[in-house]
Amino acid sequence: MPLTSPRPSADRSSPLPRGAVEDVVSMLPEWLETVRHLRHQAGFQVAIWHDGELVTEVAVGAADEPAGIPLTTRHRLRIASHSKMFTALTIMRLREQGRLRLDDTVGDHVAELSDSPVADRTLRDLLSHSAGLTRDSDDSRWWRLATPFADRERLLQISRIGAVIAEPGLHLQYSNIGYGLLGLVIEEITGMTFAEAVTELVLGPVGVEEIGPDLPVGAAGPEAADGFALGHTSLLHGPRRVVEQISTGALAAATGFWATAGGIASVAGRVLTADALLEPRSLREMRRRVWTLHDGGQYGLGLQEGRLHGFTVIGHSGGFPTGLSRTWAAPAERLVVSVIGTSVDSPSSDIALGVLGLLALAAGRPAPQAQEWERAGAQGGASDGRPRPRTLAEQDEERWDETGEDAGSGAGWRVGPSESAGTGASTDASKGEGEGASASAGEGAGAGAGADERKGEHAGESEDLGMLSAARIAQLVEGTYDSLWGRTRLAALGGRLFSLDESLTDPASAALELSVGGVRPDPIEPDLEVVELATWGDTGYGTWAEPILARLTVEGDEGSLRCTGLVVTGQVQIPSAEFVMPERILAP
Repeated sequence: MPLTSPRPSADRSSPLPRGAVEDVVSMLPEWLETVRHLRHQAGFQVAIWHDGELVTEVAVGAADEPAGIPLTTRHRLRIASHSKMFTALTIMRLREQGRLRLDDTVGDHVAELSDSPVADRTLRDLLSHSAGLTRDSDDSRWWRLATPFADRERLLQISRIGAVIAEPGLHLQYSNIGYGLLGLVIEEITGMTFAEAVTELVLGPVGVEEIGPDLPVGAAGPEAADGFALGHTSLLHGPRRVVEQISTGALAAATGFWATAGGIASVAGRVLTADALLEPRSLREMRRRVWTLHDGGQYGLGLQEGRLHGFTVIGHSGGFPTGLSRTWAAPAERLVVSVIGTSVDSPSSDIALGVLGLLALAAGRPAPQAQEWERAGAQGGASDGRPRPRTLAEQDEERWDETGEDAGSGAGWRVGPSESAGTGASTDASKGEGEGASASAGEGAGAGAGADERKGEHAGESEDLGMLSAARIAQLVEGTYDSLWGRTRLAALGGRLFSLDESLTDPASAALELSVGGVRPDPIEPDLEVVELATWGDTGYGTWAEPILARLTVEGDEGSLRCTGLVVTGQVQIPSAEFVMPERILAP
């Protein structure tokens, strides 16, 4: 019996703990703003959907940069070739209803093309870019807004003259024209416009409002709370200029869709990880590899697939004159990450990869290559290799003996006021090196206290200055730290502590895992004490045998603890909100 209504979601939960997702969520706004600022980007929306719900939506930057209109999570953005995923879903729904077969040809359904060169191309080949059709035709100036996107008559004309450039199945030949033809097939079978058909068969049943098939007539611009954000040119040709949104005509099935990051993440979560629309066998068929891509991924029927940071992911990317986008769904973890940028040079795919990397760390996976750098004989050395640090909770077992005193390993320690404690001297001393007062928040500067919310339970309280757990130390040192060289983030992810390069779009790629060690005098300010944070996963160019030193200082009448800086291979890094350039840099 044909399926005429969406399937209920499968009753299963994600093996990825929600706490791991929330760890990453807590650092997203600052990290995204840092990346945006360093890469001079216009703006991003980012969303994470997990285990049945939208966990977070973040927006940074501008919806209209020259006008100074900030981007919000409600602004609509184009997601371009994500449209192919929705066209494929619509085709699969029609097949489940018995209204077409994937081996049907264009000529079987579009009478106007029954005697054209595209007549024998199958729906399956069109879906997988195997039909040997031109990408966009000999004249596709619509991509630079010089002409309107092809309407139905223009698409039929292209199909009759010049669309076929190769035999089917010879090679991957990505084709927007081919997906435009699928849109015509959908219209012929349903008797509706493409927009009406995809809404009835896919968008309506899924039940997400923040997504649509093309620019609506009279659509509001960025000045409206839920209007369409403008796009922005790259910096290659001078200062950014805004790019207006335009309709995509008969190519909506290939590139017309818009969404918020939260909207596309929610749809992808429900459809690609929870079986909320298609029968499982249909989704399996969409995922099955047809082509291997240049980056090691695969393309199936309207879906890209890959293996990133240990996650098997499916989804799509998109490029439009107004920005770039990427959505990855990890079905096994019931996880979706979606990133939409508002400029044509947005590193949206890189950021999506970066979010997956952070989630992998939070899920307990080691940083990429870390085990290689720590194996026996790594890089030809004489080391027998070093085991990965235990979780923060487990580290205490190694640091303390049964009585709670220092076990003699240089690990367990006690902290109490010293002559300089409580006076702020440590911060002043470090500023004396010219590395100590404020960065502009408008430029994405971290506050130096990225774990403020987690520390809130201790704020305003007189802390027990006895034995501190590794987890508590991690809370104290979490945040961002700056030097002349850049910005470092210490972050607790999944019960482990990491040092991350805040400037990278994929921070996990160079992450160092930290273990809490003993206390000793500060090598630069001997009156201060520092906590050793031994690193794991360093290539040898940094801190392989030299722990990061965290300056924990007792401050205020209530004797609360604060991390006032890091000493990394002899160089001081200051909490980001307190950093200024050294005097010699400011006045050489």
